[in-house]
Amino acid sequence: MKKWRHIVTGLISLALLAMVAGLWIRMRADTQIGERLAKNNCDVCHDMTRSKKTEKGPYLWGIVGRPAGSVDYPYSGPFLNRIQETPLVWTEENLERFITNPTLFIPQVQMAQHTVEHPLAFEGMDSSANRRDLVAWLKTLR
Repeated sequence: MKKWRHIVTGLISLALLAMVAGLWIRMRADTQIGERLAKNNCDVCHDMTRSKKTEKGPYLWGIVGRPAGSVDYPYSGPFLNRIQETPLVWTEENLERFITNPTLFIPQVQMAQHTVEHPLAFEGMDSSANRRDLVAWLKTLR
């Protein structure tokens, strides 16, 4: 009976260790997941290549550390008003806050609005792990 208790205790300990290790590993940013998230959520409107095109939205190449509104692009009035009132740099923290809820960070920002001209609105990303992965990947665009 004692032998089985030691085996069960050992298995439970091993399972807990594996769970903690898995959580710790997932707490680190995963740029491969971030790239997929960017392609699924951002690529529709934002160029993420070295060519830096601004056809539908400002390009994202080099966004981390860049002052908001510094790309030659016709930004919306609410966005321009926000950055004129309080200049903003796209730090990792600001990007995470913006990606969480764009309209909470910049009220009436165009990319979060559903309109005929802009049917593919981005309303935010709930998962903190996904936001962390996305921002980590955006940092690689240098």
